[in-house]
Amino acid sequence: MIEMQEQVNMAKYSTLSVGGNADFLTTVSKLTDLVAGLKWAHDKNIPFVIIGGGSNILISDEGFRGLVIINRASEYKIEGAKVTVDSGYNFGKLATETIELGLAGLHFGAGIPGSIGGAIAGNAGALGWDIAKTLKSVRVWDDGEERTFSNADLDFGYRTSKIKSKDGIVILSAEFELTVGNKDELTKLILDDRKRRVQSYLGRTCGSYFRNPQGDETAGELIDRLGLKGHRIGGAEISPLHANVIRNIDNATANDIVSLEKFVTSKVEEKYNVQLIPEVVKIGNFS
Repeated sequence: MIEMQEQVNMAKYSTLSVGGNADFLTTVSKLTDLVAGLKWAHDKNIPFVIIGGGSNILISDEGFRGLVIINRASEYKIEGAKVTVDSGYNFGKLATETIELGLAGLHFGAGIPGSIGGAIAGNAGALGWDIAKTLKSVRVWDDGEERTFSNADLDFGYRTSKIKSKDGIVILSAEFELTVGNKDELTKLILDDRKRRVQSYLGRTCGSYFRNPQGDETAGELIDRLGLKGHRIGGAEISPLHANVIRNIDNATANDIVSLEKFVTSKVEEKYNVQLIPEVVKIGNFS
């Protein structure tokens, strides 16, 4: 039986440390409890949202009018090159464990925070790899029914998927097909990437805030060329360390962060005629 809390402040569940109260919140550690929470919301006809590591979300100052499920379901199994894993398992931890076994295909995630479910929904990627390259299938909750989707069913794109773009679908578990790699080479690759991430994402951030646009220049390079590093609105700041990172440096509100987002997008569009799209997932009501 799941335990339900009411009027829970959400700031501690986000790496940005912002957000108002959720009407209801439950933390689950098993897939059966995750499904029970989803059924509870479905039967009561109230909105729900799933949060894993909280590393790629922005929660409204008004909170969330519905049920928040903190997903900690974390059983996994590795058989040869096949990996089966619950959606609440930590992506970086699984990536590290597969590297130790000399398996390539999830190695790029060793420096990426958050859960497997969130990584799949957002088609997380780094080092020239992404989730779509090795995902075989997912088991999902789809508006009251459990179904299996193949890789092809998910319409993967750059930092997006069918699951991210459609409400009501929740990843329960996933299956990956990896390949044999060189453990030493993989380890060096991810250690260098981890060092870069630690240096770039210092502070209370959600990692990279904007998707990279088409073209040769990244979102960070465009923002940096405008001299916007260190620019502040309220308690939110464009990181001096990486221009595609927004930090909460002084009790920022979600509105501070969104105001800074809008300022950046308007400046980039005005100067370069490029429309930046946030990578972060917004939860709750934003005006």
